[in-house]
Amino acid sequence: MIIKYFKIIIIFIFEIIIIDTNAIASIIDDCRNSSFFIQNIKVDITKKNLLEARSVAEKKAKNIALSRLLSRLTLNNSIITPESYNEFDMVEYLKINSEANSNKRYKADFDICFNRESVINFFLKNKLQYAETYRKPISVLPIYRGPRGFILWDPKDLWYSVWNDRLKTLDGLVKLKLAKGSLYLKRNMTTKVILNSDEQIIKKLANNENTDSVLLVVAEPIMLNDGKTYLSTYAKLFDNSGKLKNVLPGNKTPLKTKTSIYNIEERMFQDEVDNILNSIELNWKIDNVIDPNISNRVDLWIPIPISASSTLTEPLISSNKSIKVKSIVGFNKSGIIKINDELISYNNNIIRRVDKNLSNSFEDISRGLFDTKIKEYRKGDTVVQKNIDIWPLSIKIIRSLPFVKEVKVISIASSGGRILVNFLGSKKTFFQAIFEKGLVFKNLNTSQYILKN
Repeated sequence: MIIKYFKIIIIFIFEIIIIDTNAIASIIDDCRNSSFFIQNIKVDITKKNLLEARSVAEKKAKNIALSRLLSRLTLNNSIITPESYNEFDMVEYLKINSEANSNKRYKADFDICFNRESVINFFLKNKLQYAETYRKPISVLPIYRGPRGFILWDPKDLWYSVWNDRLKTLDGLVKLKLAKGSLYLKRNMTTKVILNSDEQIIKKLANNENTDSVLLVVAEPIMLNDGKTYLSTYAKLFDNSGKLKNVLPGNKTPLKTKTSIYNIEERMFQDEVDNILNSIELNWKIDNVIDPNISNRVDLWIPIPISASSTLTEPLISSNKSIKVKSIVGFNKSGIIKINDELISYNNNIIRRVDKNLSNSFEDISRGLFDTKIKEYRKGDTVVQKNIDIWPLSIKIIRSLPFVKEVKVISIASSGGRILVNFLGSKKTFFQAIFEKGLVFKNLNTSQYILKN
């Protein structure tokens, strides 16, 4: 009976911890490093007096921030008019990074945090499809193929410098950074490697940049059979194993003259960079779209894997006060172990390390936990410890997803647990979002998915 009450108390405390940590995480995510945080909004207003100038500046900053937020998150916000929203109802706080003023002029740099719940309610009310999941960073390597061959990692190259400048101002859900490379990569990233998309070199590049993807963006002036010249651009996306995952459709932009191939206009490069970035951002939002008009459910099985294993060096009977095993390496100092179907708690914090006879044993044991049946075991029987942290961590991650409405625990055993998750949007969006959080599920059967260890 005491064990049952103990189990209920533990579960109750566990639920409180999850609720509290989710609440704390929500505050941090909403206001510090999230999809709903808009930074570096610069305004400069002159009015009849300073008070009016400051008031107008703050209002303008909030409208600019909301416009950037809608552009970042929604698939199509063209139907939204200033009359359809009140930016003040959605703003969590306004932070002043810097300010300067005179009697009539107010100049400032703001960061604005929006209240996630208010913004999403606005999306739901207006039936707007949106995405709010950030993608893991992508390393970008610009490559220019000019009349004199391939050029890469050259700050003086215009194609490279345009990418460098543009990536500093990105404000979307897809994070990209310029690949820095290394001496080895700069020597071995040859024309042959680029044209053949060598897996090993691409893998080394991804590892060097510490990203899960590499994007090669190539620009080159070309002349077609009709004698006309064009700027051709295309992009290839690779995973961190060097395998090609996607090719962004190429684009050909007419050049003004044949001699333009030796002097491409910067504006043309900027347009091509924007086209590639917009395509990547749009595809990401489509893959992660949250559609308020679609309710969905998935049935998930989360196995609890073995974290440590050993074998009995002596038989175990009901009168034993400790359990002798071949090794306790990898086991926690205190916790729960399993022999066949029986669960046993132990506390090895009492072990005197000077006593070698106790170095490979579980002490202060309590057998038959949670109504499991106490049995006798033979020398050589297996003793295991499960990684129970995987269960609460997985639930916490799934509950933190913005479009998840309910996580219902159906059953839990020593081998794992089953949960039902109700959410808005498609299953593709759900599994992509939790993949970004580090959880990978695969089909267990026609109706259930299992977490991969």
